Amino acid sequence: MTDLVWNGPVPSKQSPVPLYYQLAEAIEDRIATGEWQPGDRLPSERDLASQAGISRMTARQALSYLVDRGAIEVRHGVGTFVAQPKLTSDPLHLLGFTEQMMATGGDVASTVLAREVLPAPGPVAAALDLDPGSDVVRIMRLRSLNGSPVLLETSYFPRARFAGIEQRDLSRASLYTLLETDFGVRLTHAQQTVEAVGSNEFESTLFGTERGSPMLLLEGVALTSDGTPGEYFKAVYRGDRFKFALRAADAVEPESEAALPIGLVLT
Repeated sequence: MTDLVWNGPVPSKQSPVPLYYQLAEAIEDRIATGEWQPGDRLPSERDLASQAGISRMTARQALSYLVDRGAIEVRHGVGTFVAQPKLTSDPLHLLGFTEQMMATGGDVASTVLAREVLPAPGPVAAALDLDPGSDVVRIMRLRSLNGSPVLLETSYFPRARFAGIEQRDLSRASLYTLLETDFGVRLTHAQQTVEAVGSNEFESTLFGTERGSPMLLLEGVALTSDGTPGEYFKAVYRGDRFKFALRAADAVEPESEAALPIGLVLT
């Protein structure tokens, strides 16, 4: 652990950008370049104010902003530290959480909270192109990385197509691999939305966070190459542990829309 000293630029009072924001961005730059490493201890609020030539209130505001962004973390009674970098999930490529996180070298595990057969709720039936009330299999799993719960994932599958999937061992297996190997179904793309939400009481209990903590909700339907719906899903990611990687283009040809399956809906 390294105790850091601020020797960067002094925020300019002539800039239209608030002083706290200037300082916060400068600190984030040092973290991004690797000059400040996860686990390094930042100067105290008082010391940072003195070193950066700003008021203590401004230093407090900068640190609070960085805590909210997940760039730093407060350990009560110990100090403020550079946080571990957020995990990057790529929703543009239809890989399961297991495949994505194993690619980072992490230890992935699942706690199965529910696996049951039930009549499809209205939105689920519509998304899966099923008759109202058709049987679906619901599987809810709490996904953990290196022992820390980071994702609550709920999937619905048409029972007629995936009979018995709820009986499989899902504690470590990838669902998408299971669909392909055991049922001969490969899901190739998805229509999905991303939304910033606050955690409810159930989610907060599972994640060990405060109620209303920032979360990322990924919701949609996964399809086979011929456009047949195979899964309706809702995935709640811890907002302090994840960020999403997206692509953008100036135009999308109609025949290539499946290449950009993420849908950002402003409401």
